[in-house]
Amino acid sequence: MPERCFPGLRAAVRLAVLLIGLILAGAAPAATSFPQAFVVAGVPVDATAQNAVAAREAARIQGQRTAFRRLLERLTQSSDWPRLPSPGDDAVTNLVQDFDVANEHSSGVRYLAAYTFRFKASAVRALLRGAGIAESELASKPVILVPVLRTADGTKLWDNPNPWRDAWVATAGKGGIVPWIVPAGDAADAAFDPAGPTPDQISALARRYGDGDVVVATASAMGGDPAGLDINVSRYGPEGNATTATAQVSGRSDSSLYQAGVLAAQRELEEQWKKLSFAVSTSGGEPSEIEVSVPISGVRDWAAVEERLAKVPTIEHREVELMSRSEVRLRLKIKGDSNLLKLALAQQDLTLGNGSPYATLQLRSRAAE
Repeated sequence: MPERCFPGLRAAVRLAVLLIGLILAGAAPAATSFPQAFVVAGVPVDATAQNAVAAREAARIQGQRTAFRRLLERLTQSSDWPRLPSPGDDAVTNLVQDFDVANEHSSGVRYLAAYTFRFKASAVRALLRGAGIAESELASKPVILVPVLRTADGTKLWDNPNPWRDAWVATAGKGGIVPWIVPAGDAADAAFDPAGPTPDQISALARRYGDGDVVVATASAMGGDPAGLDINVSRYGPEGNATTATAQVSGRSDSSLYQAGVLAAQRELEEQWKKLSFAVSTSGGEPSEIEVSVPISGVRDWAAVEERLAKVPTIEHREVELMSRSEVRLRLKIKGDSNLLKLALAQQDLTLGNGSPYATLQLRSRAAE
């Protein structure tokens, strides 16, 4: 019999297929990437020992000790740093998930390299809880990093040579709580004026590289022995408002000076972000629950939301309470309060709006529509 005789059946079949897809999407949790807050990248090491093998091992120990301290300071407020735990080298080794090595150079007795360490998130959290220290691992969306160098010869950004820009490009920017992207520096990027960017310039650059905030990192070279860099870090939000911090580094007038400058600027960026993430939440340390409704038009909508929810560190658990062709209803167990949750969701391009009887959770692009 012709298909047109069964419009009700066709609709029922479509609904059944949709619901099966939603159930399968909800039953198979989205794969989560390693928590970027627990990745400490670009740790330089330089060790000397009686032979190459011993020098390499000494460098690893040196690097993981430096990386672990940097990790603890990254996750906590500066007022708590004097109380941070200080485990021995063997204990720190047991907290390392794995590591990568780059830029290796060795001789018979000396070893130089740059390490990236990934630490076991649950074990580090437990260590800080045991010390009674609050931590925040909420990561910002990747910022667009614009590296401006000022020397006696003038100001450089996109043109070469720019060792300040080279240092940012050479340093892994995917880890930490403020990851970054360095623009390509093509003709479209050249329209950006780092000395006084307009909101239109900021939004145009942000759209090209993922819609994060724009950071202008200006390094002013100082001559002398040792040489130095005066660093100014300004983070611009979508409206053009800027939060600014400064730092100074000194050392030999070579690439190591600019690498040290990148680490100092990164630390200031992380401190700026931590002030925001610690200040936003007004609740205590106990988890709370919130029920949300996710409007959808199909399986792809829900899959996109589910993938992003899996990356929100303030959500400890999520439970699907209802699925239909137009809505998924969730119960979320969260750390902090709804203000911190909104900030965390925004880093994954999700918005949390008021609603009755449930708050509304949706992709930012869908909310804009």
